[in-house]
Amino acid sequence: MNKLAEENKVEEEVTEEVEENKEAEAEVVEENQEDQIKILQDEVDKWKNDYYKVFADMENIKRRMQNEHANNLKFMMQGFIEQMLPIVDNFERSLAIENPNEEVANFLKGYEMIYKQIMTLLENQGVKVIEAEGKEFDPNFHQAVMTVSDENFKPGMVVEELQKGYMLKDRVIRASLVKVSE
Repeated sequence: MNKLAEENKVEEEVTEEVEENKEAEAEVVEENQEDQIKILQDEVDKWKNDYYKVFADMENIKRRMQNEHANNLKFMMQGFIEQMLPIVDNFERSLAIENPNEEVANFLKGYEMIYKQIMTLLENQGVKVIEAEGKEFDPNFHQAVMTVSDENFKPGMVVEELQKGYMLKDRVIRASLVKVSE
């Protein structure tokens, strides 16, 4: 019986060892699973972070494109208007003729009608004349061509407008050329 008891004892020890190994393996598997879960969670967090960055970039691009589109619509006529301004200047010069004879006066009436139509058209597109004469010099709206001494004006005031300036909505498309008092 001694042998049988020894075999039972060995069998019990082997069973205990197997159970301990199973427990150790379960712990290792559990640790591996926890490590794997942590790795996967880190990867999920990275992907979420990347997604939010891309989403924010797309929103910024969308907003910028909308602003650019709005500005393009707002100022789409700027090139055409800039090309029209010399024509307007020439009309103003032709209308400035003093003491015309009767025949020229009739032509001037026609010119004046055309000039008024052009100015109405430009106003409808958002073009405004920049007021200059008698105003304080502002480099945002005026370009000083020369300075003069004139006691009728305080220093820094626009004495004379040499060429009209124009704005398209809130943008200066041509600054006024002016004489400024010293």
